Formats: sequence, structure tokens, C-alpha cells
Amino acid sequence: MPLDLLAAREVAETAARQAAEVVMRHYHAETIQEHVKQNPIDIVTEADREAERVIVELLTQHFPDHHLVGEEGGGMGAPAAEAEYFWYIDPVDGTTNFANRLPYFSTSIALTDATMQPLVGVVYQPVADELFSAAKGYGTTLNNRPIRVSARERLEQSVLCSGFPYDQATNPDNNMSEWHRFAVRTRGLRRFGSAALDLCYVAAGRLEGYWEQRINPWDYLGGLLCVTEAGGTVTDYEGGPAVGGHPLSPINPRGRIVASNSRIHQQMLDVLALST
Repeated sequence: MPLDLLAAREVAETAARQAAEVVMRHYHAETIQEHVKQNPIDIVTEADREAERVIVELLTQHFPDHHLVGEEGGGMGAPAAEAEYFWYIDPVDGTTNFANRLPYFSTSIALTDATMQPLVGVVYQPVADELFSAAKGYGTTLNNRPIRVSARERLEQSVLCSGFPYDQATNPDNNMSEWHRFAVRTRGLRRFGSAALDLCYVAAGRLEGYWEQRINPWDYLGGLLCVTEAGGTVTDYEGGPAVGGHPLSPINPRGRIVASNSRIHQQMLDVLALST
């Protein structure tokens, strides 16, 4: 029996809201407990771990034969080599913002098939109570209302968003060159700190474009579907597919993502080509 994408989206929305209750309880606590991961810039909080457990519990209850990929917990559910569907979970996308009580972070949940093609994408921003949601073939909504990408035609009219890798201080491939090239070609650049939300802002027409490198599938898959279902385009830096392959061997292992309202996409690719 084919998977009911609308039913799966509804489960993902419920999971995101339940996780957000946990996240916001920690957000309003007297202290937020954080731990360093790979380096002092890359952190995790107790809220990340607790919220992920809430999501995993609900998804495994409804989809025991799916494989779950969580940022904090690794592979769960059915074996990855055997699963037909994969869930990607980021309980707090924008952990640095969250830990500093900056109100720009989200919970991101995405469902893909075994070739990493997104089927469901849900991104919830609990501070603003904004639920971005998409299912393949059904469009994108914000709090149940359809949204579309912007209609701006040129970079000079556009506001773009990006981010920087955790090893930006030691790796020369750190997005600085790209940032400077876009800064003189656009109306403005923003660096908000949650890739999932950045992509959803493109879907909602609040931004014209987004690019970033070395980000993980759980960071972008939910937002990616929101962009494409809202009329936008998402590719890698060369204009090729942003996703594909098996989750154990993806075709875009460098995590280079370019998202746009479609109209300025080639212009963005042209700028990125100058920086590579």
C-alpha cells in the first residue's frame, strides 16, 4: 500500500509541536544546560536530546518499518539497508541561538524515500508559532495557509541568507568569499542561524535565496521540500541535484545547497561559480 503522505505530514506536525513544548520549557528555564560537541562552536543542549526522544517515540509508534536519522541519536528504527522510507530529525535547528535565548530556532522533521527524495517536510518555529509544512505534490503551507516564493527577478532586488561552517576559523573553504561576492550584488544579506527556517523563509517569499555548504541532511531536507513545493528551486552549487542517492551514500556529501525563488537561481549559481 502506498504511503499516505498527508497522514505522514500530520504525524510529523504533531511530533514537531510536541517536541516544541519540551524545547520551550527549557527555553524559559533559569538556565539552559549545554555541552560541547566537536568544538566550542558546535554545542548540544538537554533540550535537543529530550525533544528528539519525543519525536522518535511518536514516529516509531506510527512507522515502525521506517529508519530514523536524528542529529543527536544516530540511526534508529528499521535497519537503514532495508528501509523504504527515512525520517530526518533536527530537534533544535539553531542551537546556538536557542542557548543564547535568541528567538530564531526551529524543529525540523523530513521524510524521504530510499533515494533521499523528500516526501514530507515540517519546520516549526515555536517562539512565533509558525508551522511550515509540505507534502510532495500538495504545496507548502504556513499555519495551514498556502505560501509561494517571491516574484523578484534580479539579485539587485533580492535579500539572501547564508551561514558559516563550524570550522570557519581553521578551514579556508568557509563561505567568506561567497559572502563578500553576494554582498555587493544584492539588496542585503542575512545570517540568522537556522538553515531549516532560512529555507522556509525562501518558501514564504521573505527571502529570495539561500546558500550554504557543509550542512547535514537533517538541517535542510524539511526546508528543501517547503521551497520546491512553494515554487522555488533547490540545487547544489553547480546546478545539479541537491539530493539523491541512498542515505548511506548521498550524491551531495559536501552539503552544498542553493535555494531560490527560481527566478534568480542562475544568477546565484553564477556568483558561486566565481568563488570556487
